[in-house]
Amino acid sequence: MSGVQKICQGMAAITIATTLLSGCSQVVKTGANVALGFTEKHIVPPILAMDDAEMVCNSGNSLTPAVMAAKDMGADPTRVAVLMYSAAGVCAEQQALQSELRYLRASKANQVTEAQDARIEQKHWAALAAQRQYAGYQLFQNRYEKKYRAALGESCPKMNSDIEQTVYLLGMLSGLQAMTNDINSGGAVNVPKDIAAVVERGMACLNNEKFWGAPNAARAVIWTLLPGAGEGKPDPYQTLKQSALLGEQKGVRLPHAMYAVAAQASGDDAKIRDALKTFAQARSDEKPVNPQFKLIDSMAEIMVKGIADRYWTEHTGVRAADDGMERFWDESASSSDLDALFDGKPE
Repeated sequence: MSGVQKICQGMAAITIATTLLSGCSQVVKTGANVALGFTEKHIVPPILAMDDAEMVCNSGNSLTPAVMAAKDMGADPTRVAVLMYSAAGVCAEQQALQSELRYLRASKANQVTEAQDARIEQKHWAALAAQRQYAGYQLFQNRYEKKYRAALGESCPKMNSDIEQTVYLLGMLSGLQAMTNDINSGGAVNVPKDIAAVVERGMACLNNEKFWGAPNAARAVIWTLLPGAGEGKPDPYQTLKQSALLGEQKGVRLPHAMYAVAAQASGDDAKIRDALKTFAQARSDEKPVNPQFKLIDSMAEIMVKGIADRYWTEHTGVRAADDGMERFWDESASSSDLDALFDGKPE
């Protein structure tokens, strides 16, 4: 066989192999996209309708690697992954909170070594939360900027589907949470601080009433935290109160959680107590939770309970009891009531 024939046969073999492999790759990509599409349509809505945020956060821990594997198959897992990363971040945040409460108790008891260890552990968990939330934000940002050919926060795209808008909201909030947790970790993840300004502008693109007052509430939180961000804007706490009322009417208390976050950051006891009491009073038979978004409401509840636990522990050494958002340790109550509150005995 001549050298020319060998070369021709080699080229033919390479061409056939490339065609077969490309076909295989296309089949895998198509299959991955079909699976993700099925998940978005038939699995994500029931997840959003669950009221067990802890179970969903554990699902985020276990399922995110499988969801992200679709990216290596040529598919785009962003819309599912943003939800999964957000849920997984909740788990790490809760661990960071438990470490912080341990730190506060040890500090009160002058247990220096225990306090130091708890603070180190808190920072580790906060860094993990920031890492997960920032990963979700980056996925969202990259997909957004590729699809709409515009920088995130610079303009408002036309988002037709509910899932697209919901992912937009969760992606923005993930960025904001990532920045906050990175600060708590001591900057371990290096999350850019300009995310706050991007979120403040970008939240204006969402229908505030449709999303339970959360877009305006998120903007108002940033007005209270970012120097200069509130110039020329409405009063942030009035906006937060209005957003909380809308969230209460819509059955999703996410704006209440944002009010509590801003109140905690202010260090103002009156604001903290008002935020906690407002949250506690926001659910009754006449104001049921939105059945489509029980998960978001449950996540908000976890956030506010964490703020209540931190507030109580700072002042009393123990976390908030069942009625700890409605009545505080120094408010009018009989001595027997207070004894029962602290020793766990029934009244």
